[in-house]
Amino acid sequence: MPNSIGIFKIYPESFRANLYTRHPFRMIGLIDVDIIYIDTIERVTLSFFRSSGTNSGKIKGLWYPIVGIKTHTGIFREFTRYINYVLTNTTKNGVAGEGWLAKSLFFDKKDLDTSKIRGFSSGMHYKSLLWIGETLRDLYEKGKFEEMYSLDAKKLNSIITSKDIYEGNKRSQRENFEKIIEDIFKKYN
Repeated sequence: MPNSIGIFKIYPESFRANLYTRHPFRMIGLIDVDIIYIDTIERVTLSFFRSSGTNSGKIKGLWYPIVGIKTHTGIFREFTRYINYVLTNTTKNGVAGEGWLAKSLFFDKKDLDTSKIRGFSSGMHYKSLLWIGETLRDLYEKGKFEEMYSLDAKKLNSIITSKDIYEGNKRSQRENFEKIIEDIFKKYN
């Protein structure tokens, strides 16, 4: 049984982003959303990157979800125990290089539905994650985001795995983020 029912609201004013790489040109960003869980509605921060469109058939300018950013080369140790487990089991050979955008979870190996845009998972959150990615593209192109110059790999990872409990929430950002990652991972396998 899934942890959540779905993502149902985006907070456009919470969109903050920063340059990640120049060649290829990529931005990283954070957006707050409301997720309906079985027992409550929680505000959760999700992380995305703006595609340069240079590989894997990604669409230039579209924002794709990421679990986080690798801060050192090798096995996964920089996230929570559960997220490290998920990334180890969804990444080729269970390792990645420093700076790698942890997106493999969203590229389901089993779902070869050609009508879907790859990179947004294939389960119940596909449409919502794609909707967020398209919304972020529109907001970015209109300049409707906060430039967060301090947003780098470590900062992004610390925000999405924070133990802080947002106002009105029952659970921490970390718990809520892990719950949505778990839902996606269950469909991945």
